[in-house]
Amino acid sequence: MNPITKLNQETVSLADCRQDQTCRILALTGDLACKLHLVNLGFHTDSHLKLSMIRNQCYIVSVDGSRFALDASLAKNIQVQLLS
Repeated sequence: MNPITKLNQETVSLADCRQDQTCRILALTGDLACKLHLVNLGFHTDSHLKLSMIRNQCYIVSVDGSRFALDASLAKNIQVQLLS
């Protein structure tokens, strides 16, 4: 499946997800520095992500067994497909 088709699926940003949802990462947006930062942390396309908690514009997520805290501006740069 090519990236254009992936983005046409029901795509939302991580900032629009609710607590305890599981998602699949479809794309990373933003400037190059932001994308590289996310990739270096382990956020890769087709990885599964679980949004564990949202507190004060801070998103606690698990990706491939690692937990991270992201602020809202960074969460908006992660495009996901809702799985549950």
